[in-house]
Amino acid sequence: MEEASGGRMHYMFNRVGGLKEEVPAGWTRRAREAIDTVRRRLPDLDNLIRRNDIFMARTVGVGVLSAADAARWGASGPVARASGLDFDLRRDEPYLAYGSLSVPVVTRKTGDCHARFECMLDQVYVSLDLAQQCLDRVDQLHGPVNVRLPKVVKAPEGHTYAWTENPTGVNGYYLVSRGEKTPWRMKLRTASHANVQALSTLLPGCLVPDMVAVLGSMFFVVGDVDK
Repeated sequence: MEEASGGRMHYMFNRVGGLKEEVPAGWTRRAREAIDTVRRRLPDLDNLIRRNDIFMARTVGVGVLSAADAARWGASGPVARASGLDFDLRRDEPYLAYGSLSVPVVTRKTGDCHARFECMLDQVYVSLDLAQQCLDRVDQLHGPVNVRLPKVVKAPEGHTYAWTENPTGVNGYYLVSRGEKTPWRMKLRTASHANVQALSTLLPGCLVPDMVAVLGSMFFVVGDVDK
């Protein structure tokens, strides 16, 4: 994605009017090679960590978040699915191309640090399969790129809400427009902001050394927490 868009983290590749530009020549081949490399090396990391006695001793039964508490705090993504909440927008309310893809949802029941780690790790295997499915479809796509648009695109008057599944969970976007060139109101609900609230349930009474595992397993991004 960095090669195709020029962005290191925020790709901004999807936009009004379609794609910004055509992908470079040979991009699908190199993307497949990258997928193959990760698919080949991932089991090495998996076998090294998942059943490691020391890692399990520090994560199994630590930082348990029940399904009820996960729902009460509005947790989502791997954090919620590790507690048994079987919810993934890519499958349940598909957007973009997800409706035409096979999207397995990874869940666990125990809700501890190890379950959250396993959900995130197993999600990488799922992501590799999804990326492969997308590449198979990209090879068949054709049509105009970088469609000409008016210099000012005004959102129609009214309000709308959209939500997407992100690596850390669900992000929500509420937009209110008065038909002007800039929105009247824009509200973002980030996954990290909701997930980090559950720490008030997990941290009281836990050992100080366990805080490292608990905080790391909640997968929050500090920039998302700062509203």
